Amino acid sequence: MELRSSIEFYDNRFLMFVLDQMAYEFEKNGSKEVIRMTLGKSELPLHEDIIQSMKDALDTFEKSSLVFPPGLPELKEALAEEYKKTYDLDINPNNILINVGTSALFRNLFYLLAKEGDEVLLPRPYYSLYHFCAQLVGANVRYYDINLETLALDLDSFRENFTDKTKIVVINSPGNPLGNILTKEELYAIDEIIDGQAVVINDEIYANVCFDERSTSVLELTDTKSAFITTNAFSKGYRMYSRRVGYCIVPDELVTPLTVIQHHTLLTADPVVQFGALEALAHPEEIEQLVSLYRARRDYTVERFNEVPLVRAIPAQGSFYFTLDCEKYMDEHGIETSLELAEQIMRAKQVATVPGSDFGLPKMLRLSYSTTRYNEGIDRLVDFFTNSLVGQSAGSAAIPVQE
Repeated sequence: MELRSSIEFYDNRFLMFVLDQMAYEFEKNGSKEVIRMTLGKSELPLHEDIIQSMKDALDTFEKSSLVFPPGLPELKEALAEEYKKTYDLDINPNNILINVGTSALFRNLFYLLAKEGDEVLLPRPYYSLYHFCAQLVGANVRYYDINLETLALDLDSFRENFTDKTKIVVINSPGNPLGNILTKEELYAIDEIIDGQAVVINDEIYANVCFDERSTSVLELTDTKSAFITTNAFSKGYRMYSRRVGYCIVPDELVTPLTVIQHHTLLTADPVVQFGALEALAHPEEIEQLVSLYRARRDYTVERFNEVPLVRAIPAQGSFYFTLDCEKYMDEHGIETSLELAEQIMRAKQVATVPGSDFGLPKMLRLSYSTTRYNEGIDRLVDFFTNSLVGQSAGSAAIPVQE
């Protein structure tokens, strides 16, 4: 039996976790100064009513033992009501499927919609999950670009890279890592180019984390020619990162195939956390608090990096992240990769960032807003870049990254 090469999977490491592990090693060796700007995991605790709802479900055998492969009916109904309230859309609850986050849903959707030799069209920059799912099914990857200056969709690159072999198109708005938001006009232009020849998977996991104006859901579009799938989760705006409740909204013809896959590979998502998600929908004020906090952190980042001549701050319109264009700094200091830069920052300033190469941005860094010490972390990064601190700071032991 031939096994997949370990080198192949080594090359696909999620460097976010490499830097998070590096931060852990510093902490384990006694450092109290580490600031993690890695995971998109909010520092704010869950609302006490959400916690209590999960405790109640856990203590109630009838609730904790429920088995529904496509998800709790009451949660699906509540999600349909949420889309009615937010977008004035009538969604059939049967078209909503619940899973443990959206990562497994992407894997299943790619399996259903593409095969070896097909093409998938991804945004660049991209969330690494999309790229990895394409590799798992043996599909070839092509990219369309998001303009790094304007955050607008590059329609020419979309048109050039959409072919008759394209089976899946992924859109992500607000985007990870840029925080860009696709306009309604851009979404209609995408549909016009696709013309019903491919399925669009719309990842709107940050749709409720917009700083200046809300994003458009593809479900709001009318008279479209293409099939659209929407994915979302409770891990971001509702802060249920480790509780893992995600969902997708699919056309009628995909309900049964996805349900059958979940029959065999999932059996059921934990009903306890689904009851937590159900309660979360009753607390929109929690999202408002988070958005206000992260908007202020975005604005602080822009203000502070106006002082840094060799690093360009890219103002996000939404999401959990901020992107720094470090190309000029890296070129001037002979730093070849964003991983090398992130490691140097970690050793010099004990701030853990995410290498942009995770997202197809080899000269950039991604920062997560989700740490209570975010502004302090920004101050340390500004000091690093303005004072050209390269390498290991005095008194900091070099700690190897464990694979």
